[in-house]
Amino acid sequence: MDVVIMAAGKGTRLRPLTDTTPKPLVPIHGRGTLLRLLDVLPEEIDRIIVVVGYLQEQIRTALGASWNGKPVVYVEQTTLNGTGGALRAAESVIVSDRFLVINGDDVYAAEDLQALVRCHRGLIAAKQVLPRPLDTWEVRDGAALRMTKAVPTGAEGWVNTGAYLLGKDWFLTTPVLTPGKTDEYSLPHALPELMANTRFEVIPATRWMMCGTPEELAACTRALAS
Repeated sequence: MDVVIMAAGKGTRLRPLTDTTPKPLVPIHGRGTLLRLLDVLPEEIDRIIVVVGYLQEQIRTALGASWNGKPVVYVEQTTLNGTGGALRAAESVIVSDRFLVINGDDVYAAEDLQALVRCHRGLIAAKQVLPRPLDTWEVRDGAALRMTKAVPTGAEGWVNTGAYLLGKDWFLTTPVLTPGKTDEYSLPHALPELMANTRFEVIPATRWMMCGTPEELAACTRALAS
């Protein structure tokens, strides 16, 4: 099974750290999120596709041509046009019918990823009290049905974590702009088009940490240190 890891972004909220280091390689308690992710990939993954862009040579050097005996294929996202654009850039190199897709700049639990690859289609979601208005998954009987727009601060909702088990039918969906953006396309916002006819299992996150701001980076460092 292929895995597509999205690692092309600039990480502007982590400047000045990301002025010279790509966001997935910024050290967190000794190692960047990308290397941590590679070490918890399920055994079913036998081929790694990394979507690169900003400071990509550092990522290519860090990973090389293989990782733990699994070949690594690089795809350049020449225009940084969102997670939807990143996945579409990788379409031509994906060979498995089902494939894992993961953000390269978050921390995930190995057991959650293992549960995800057992799904026909699925995603990892975290149930949280929302710190700000967010689009959340509507979940019923363990499956995501649709996305609810702009759920208000303080409400509880199923938050998207950026980890999915998809099939090539995703590439038939209509591109959807990321909310609030005019030049970026969203991977998850295209999923409801498929959910009308396909069950998407929801794996509740046992551990998921974003590392996109200095505050998140510090919190993740404390969590990993403990």
